Amino acid sequence: MIDEEYEDRIIAEVESSSIKNQALKDDLIDHFCCLVEIEMERGLQFEKALEKAYLQTAPHGLDEIQQETIFLFNYSKIMFMKRLMYVVGYLFTVTWIAGIAFKLLHLSGAGVLMGLGAIGVSCVFIPLFLINRYKLIAREVLSEKLKWIVGTISIALIVAAVTFKMLHLPGAGVMLGVSFLLFGIGFLPFLFFRMYKKSVNEL
Repeated sequence: MIDEEYEDRIIAEVESSSIKNQALKDDLIDHFCCLVEIEMERGLQFEKALEKAYLQTAPHGLDEIQQETIFLFNYSKIMFMKRLMYVVGYLFTVTWIAGIAFKLLHLSGAGVLMGLGAIGVSCVFIPLFLINRYKLIAREVLSEKLKWIVGTISIALIVAAVTFKMLHLPGAGVMLGVSFLLFGIGFLPFLFFRMYKKSVNEL
């Protein structure tokens, strides 16, 4: 067993984290105590042993463990929501494309299909996709976040603008111009900048 002084230090480290689940805190304290004890028996000082235990257990901080634990507890719900999101996106996209086809073939119901599909893609699927994606890039640099935010907004506007244009609704030209500006000036520079940075880092 490690000294009580060291155990209190480990307890204080874990308690000062943002982890709220007490059972998870207790497990981490036991885990850190075991790892530190093993490393100290090998000749390391407490500080070095604790640092090594941190690197082995939580190299990106204790918050990451809490996030991973929450993810595991909610895995089935998260997977269900992801499947639902992509199925809904697929159905709305197919509806929108069918509406365009109906419009080009001068078939009845084109306006309803295009409108329903455009609303679903722009107002349901794309916002859900952006929220889901933002959770994954929350720790990324600002340019990566802006790339996805501006990109998804511009795509949503393009879908809406194309729909307005084909249905001869007012404002289609302005909406199309704004969407192209956002895509060309807001999204593509971030995309190519990130691609450039990645290629440089791979050298």
